Amino acid sequence: MEENIISRERQAWNRTCLAAGIPAIGEDTCARILAVLYVHGNNEAFVLNGKFVADIEYIQNRFHIHGVGVPDADFVRKLQGYIRELETYSASHKEVTDAVFSDAKPQWAKDLFLDMYGIKI
Repeated sequence: MEENIISRERQAWNRTCLAAGIPAIGEDTCARILAVLYVHGNNEAFVLNGKFVADIEYIQNRFHIHGVGVPDADFVRKLQGYIRELETYSASHKEVTDAVFSDAKPQWAKDLFLDMYGIKI
């Protein structure tokens, strides 16, 4: 129940900031969040975390990332840079494990998701 209240509050905050033209989340942080989602999005905790879902909706609206239309070009370049960084990191830090989805992640990605959403990636 508490998670739903936090989710609704976060969603209301994000929408208010968007309407006022005030960034609720920094552009760099938004790019990092989407890059982690793109590269390591096989995490059930993402869809079950209301704050994360509210922030993804905010990022999509702020930077015009929808099925149609033209997204913010500067943001897309920043996002692509973080995607390359994550993919390069994963490729260069291959570890032999029995886990199916055990891609290596840089510390900034782990810290970001743990601090913002309480999600261990």
